[in-house]
This record gives sequence, structure tokens and C-alpha cells, in this order.
Amino acid sequence: MNIFDKFFKRYAWKFPKGYPDMNDPKDKAMLLSLFEEYTGEKQVLKENSEVYDVTIKKALGVEEIPRSKNKYAWGGKGGNSFLIQVKGEDRDIWDKLYNVAPPKKGEEEGETKGVGNGEIALYWLYNYSNSGVSVDEGRSGDDPDLFFNGVGVEVKAYNSHKGKIGLGRFGADKENLSLLSIVFGINALSKALGGGDIGRTVNPTNFKGEDLVPAFKQVLELEKIEDLDGLAAKYEIFKTIKSNIDFVNQQLDTPDDEREAAKAMALKMVSSKLSRKPGDGGYLANVLKDGDVYFFAINLKKASDSEALLSDFAVKQSAIYVNFDKLFGWCVIVDVIFARIKSL
Repeated sequence: MNIFDKFFKRYAWKFPKGYPDMNDPKDKAMLLSLFEEYTGEKQVLKENSEVYDVTIKKALGVEEIPRSKNKYAWGGKGGNSFLIQVKGEDRDIWDKLYNVAPPKKGEEEGETKGVGNGEIALYWLYNYSNSGVSVDEGRSGDDPDLFFNGVGVEVKAYNSHKGKIGLGRFGADKENLSLLSIVFGINALSKALGGGDIGRTVNPTNFKGEDLVPAFKQVLELEKIEDLDGLAAKYEIFKTIKSNIDFVNQQLDTPDDEREAAKAMALKMVSSKLSRKPGDGGYLANVLKDGDVYFFAINLKKASDSEALLSDFAVKQSAIYVNFDKLFGWCVIVDVIFARIKSL
């Protein structure tokens, strides 16, 4: 008796029909919960990709989805960054699917697109080929856009692989927003009380990575005030300042200098986004219309070791932007050679 037979023999009675109905949200939620209880591991229950298949058939005007005529490289979980180029025999279908997308879940045909450019095309290129990759959609909750053999792949369609690529807004990361508000708030207060030039205004929703360095310098200098504990006990404003500084030190592991603190803050924000989508060991795929696709391997340890992290990081209108080519990429020439060898 295999593990699935044992599982259903033990738990089938819990479901109204004697088995989990995958069209019933309550059954699906119970199934996920029971698997987690049974295995002791967090489970990911992905939806099937029927919507993508229907979308492709309609876009191509076919009853059966054609297969791509070539094999394409795939790095696997925790692999290296790599580049592929859609080959000529597959370009016609790729071009037809590049701008195609299904509507958002719950909306009718003709409404706002549910996915970005290139996602359906990438799904087709790998799922309908002999590349040894099974692709599932992941459009629920904090899932990445696609799963390649269970590995998260977030899809972007910027015009170039170089430069900063957006990771989305971080407003839901309340802890990081609080940290930034404290740091930039103390920075502004220190400058105002010091009577010097306040200079360019920076805030938690719009700043460059390097802007964190002078902001943290003010925080660390304020922390060095003689008898800050005594002032905090006597004056409410110093009590609030000390409490905020303690919170920053706790979250960033008490950094020794302003640059170290700034890097820790930037890494915390980047990690918060990438650890969920696509996940450490997953990939961000930047998909160009001409079939040039760069799979950036997400390695958060590599990002933490980067000396250029601050210059490769920025926040614009509450959205995080990162230069993936600088943080996670290889030399493009090396990537091309790597991809071509694996495609043979």
C-alpha cells in the first residue's frame, strides 16, 4: 500500500463525497491541511493550466496545441543564470503568443489581462516541447507566475536585460515600511535640529539605495548620544527615539556602520519579495519579444555578498527595482555559450 492509499484510507471519511472534490474550495483547503498534517511539510497546491491551454488554442485558432520543434535549456532549482534564444522554427508561434493573455480570474473575456507579456509564450515554449519541463501556472496568492518542474519562475517583459527590473510594491511588508519610516524620519529630524542644509528630500516610497547610507549615519550618530538611556527615561521624545533605534537594531542585527546598515536594509527588502516570488533557488525570466529570454537564478546569498547591492537597488512609487544583471547574472557571452551547449 503506497503513501497515497494510506492517506486516503485514513482521511477519506472527512470529505462529504468520500473523496476530495477538487472543484470544491472547502475540499481543496481540507486536503492541503491534511497533507501538511500527514507529512509535516508545507504543501503547495497548484491549479491546473486549462485556462492557459484554452487561451493558446483560441489565439492560434487550433483544436490541438502544436509542439515547439526544439529543446530549450532549463537550469533546475538552485541552478545558474542562463540565456536562451527562441529558434527560427518556433518564432511564428512565439510571436503570435507573446502579447496573448487570459483575463483575470473571475473576469469575462475582453477584460483586463490576467498576466503580462511573454508568460503564455514561455509556458507554451517549454510545456509543449521535448525540453523535459512540465509547466504549471501559479496565479494564486503569493505564487510566482509559473512553476517549471515545481520551481518558481517569475516572468517579466522589460525591453532589456540590463538596468533595473521592478519587483512590485512592498506596501504589504509592514515591517520594512516601518523600518524605512523610522530611518528616514530620524534622518530628517536630525538634520532639522542640527540647523544644517536639509538637502534633497527622501522618503520610504522614493529613494535610491545609496540614499540609505547618510540616513543610517544619522541614526547611528543619534544612538551614540551620551546618556541616551537617561534622556529616554526623562523625556518622552527621547524615549520614542530610543525605542525606534532599538527596533532598527533588532531587525537588522545591530549593524556597526552606516553602509553595513544600508546594505542590510536593502537586502531585507529584496529578500522579502524574492523569497516569496519566485523563491530562493527559483528564477526571474525576462522575456523579450524577439525570443531572447534571460533566466536570472535567484541566489539571496549571492545578493548579500554583492558589494554593488546599493547601487543596484532603488524604490520608486513604493515599488522595488533591482538590477538583476548585476546581482544575479553572468556575462552575457558566457550565458549564450552555456545555453547553446545545453540545447544540443
